[in-house]
Amino acid sequence: MIKGLEQYKERWNLMSESAVKPGLNAIEEAMKELEDPHLATKTVHIAGTNGKGSTAAMLANILKKHGKFVGTFYSPGIHDLHDQIQIDGNNITEQSMDEIMQQLAKINTKLTDFELLTAAAFLAFRNHRVDFAIIEAGMGGRFDSTNVIRPEVSIIPSVAIEHADFLGSTLKEIAWHKGGIIKKWQPVIIGALPEEAENVIRDIANTLHSDLIQPRKLEATSLSLKGEHQRQNAALAIAAAEEVLKLEYHPVTAHIALVETVLPFRFEERYPGLILDGAHNEASTDALVQTVKTEYSDENFRVVVGILKDKDYGTVLQKLESIADEAVFVDFDNERALDARVLFEKCNISSKTLISQYDILPLTKNKKKTIVTGSLYLLSSLTDEKSEFLQNYQLNA
Repeated sequence: MIKGLEQYKERWNLMSESAVKPGLNAIEEAMKELEDPHLATKTVHIAGTNGKGSTAAMLANILKKHGKFVGTFYSPGIHDLHDQIQIDGNNITEQSMDEIMQQLAKINTKLTDFELLTAAAFLAFRNHRVDFAIIEAGMGGRFDSTNVIRPEVSIIPSVAIEHADFLGSTLKEIAWHKGGIIKKWQPVIIGALPEEAENVIRDIANTLHSDLIQPRKLEATSLSLKGEHQRQNAALAIAAAEEVLKLEYHPVTAHIALVETVLPFRFEERYPGLILDGAHNEASTDALVQTVKTEYSDENFRVVVGILKDKDYGTVLQKLESIADEAVFVDFDNERALDARVLFEKCNISSKTLISQYDILPLTKNKKKTIVTGSLYLLSSLTDEKSEFLQNYQLNA
């Protein structure tokens, strides 16, 4: 479900489906009807299990600092579809979305919701005449609706097990899907991948005569985004900027952009003692745990967790138990959300509870920090401007 899409579908009588249907036939037909908006600007394509959003945000900021007008398509969004499509760092406006949906209402091709949103992003970037569009794949890569573009460079930050029903249950299968974004003669930049995944990516790159670039983790620069994994993402963003800007690239400008880059829900200390992190699978939870141990080695934490039922919640929970001595489990409004009671029963932390999502304030009296994690959808619901949670926190913090 794409939050905020229904209002436009109703307004413009759009009949897209909510189902997930991997494949490019429908989006390719739609692009023809719309006179190929996906080819109207230079693009960078990003696909990977984790690190896509951070890498996209860093790269967008680097390009902006170099004077470029940048469009960014994120997946998923933070609060609704308006922050998924950004024009030079600003959420797309309702007025722009109405103009785009009016265009989409005229085509005959039937699309899924995500295909509709992808088409909207391409139209937005053409309408606003951006210099570069950074496109984050939704799921996988090879058969994702974003994979109709012809990028200047592709980026694969990471490969781990995810969406096994669609992508397969092995790293090789998943890497094959991610590697589908690589285009002939165009370079691909990769992060530190598991060996079997990297071998698949290298084979695809060799077949397509694509240069494979694997930058070293950035060491010197101090980043606003915390964690060693963000240094790897920063290195990917720098390498991509060097590729697309060529002689215009300036390292000092790039480093200033990296220092200034922030992104919601990436180990974000929203208020003192309250950290929001979107870790939702094994790899991203490993990154969260490592960041906690590096940044706060001597502190006790309370974790507040809500997660989707199609995630490997047992593994995620086990890893979170290594950094917390207290756990709180919450339900949240999403059709895919796991019943919090399942997490409660599975948790091995002795101090644990089920509680309303509107009363999960940090324990300020004993200075214990709270990490809220498990799902971007949970964080989105808690930080919505209408949420009682933030209202209560601001009154009591």
